Amino acid sequence: MDERVLVVEDEEHLARGLAFNLEAEGYRVELLERGEAALARLADVSAPAIDLVLLDVMLPGISGFDVVSRLRKAENRVPVLLLTARDAAADIVRGLDLGADDYLTKPFSLPVLLARARTLLRRIQRPDEDSEPPAPFVVGSATVHPDRFELERGGRTISITAKEQALLLLLWSRRGTAVSRGEILQEVWDLNPDTRTRVVDTFVLRLRKLIEPDPSTPRHLLSVRSFGYKLVAEPAEA
Repeated sequence: MDERVLVVEDEEHLARGLAFNLEAEGYRVELLERGEAALARLADVSAPAIDLVLLDVMLPGISGFDVVSRLRKAENRVPVLLLTARDAAADIVRGLDLGADDYLTKPFSLPVLLARARTLLRRIQRPDEDSEPPAPFVVGSATVHPDRFELERGGRTISITAKEQALLLLLWSRRGTAVSRGEILQEVWDLNPDTRTRVVDTFVLRLRKLIEPDPSTPRHLLSVRSFGYKLVAEPAEA
């Protein structure tokens, strides 16, 4: 297994416990205690790429929230799983709105954490080994390959995260039909559909940058005012 996980956690006992269990699952693990060090590591193009960040919110120096915000402003789309003792809905929503892919509140179950990590590391878990992964599909000039968590557009192959793919698959399954923000929150993030958050809008903006010829004038991932989003998959004009 080649996936590399960066654990950013200042509680030494917890950090080492996470590392032990992740390494037992076959992951390569790096440990850091501060958000500044995490940003420097993730910006270091000479070091091996990080595939997943497990990020504590309450860190010395800059917070986990700040780390996520700076990563996304730098267009770094590495999957981030927030670990937080702050279980207030406002804190969870804040993390998602800043661009985190998922969250767990402390104390958390180790099997649950490992399951969330597997999902964000783009390893499809199939209850039926004989079932087929979703077939590739075309949105405009982009071809999406769910089995590889990639899309191809303009001769480029681009990796997409598990949450980006889950959102695309949901909209594709309902293509041509508006899907409410509440349904998306429930299906993709397992959140109450009434949760007040802009995480759906944030992820749609990320996908538009990958799929749309002009993200500022979308032709495929369309907003439905005061409701949600609709995917229109007709090929783009030449």
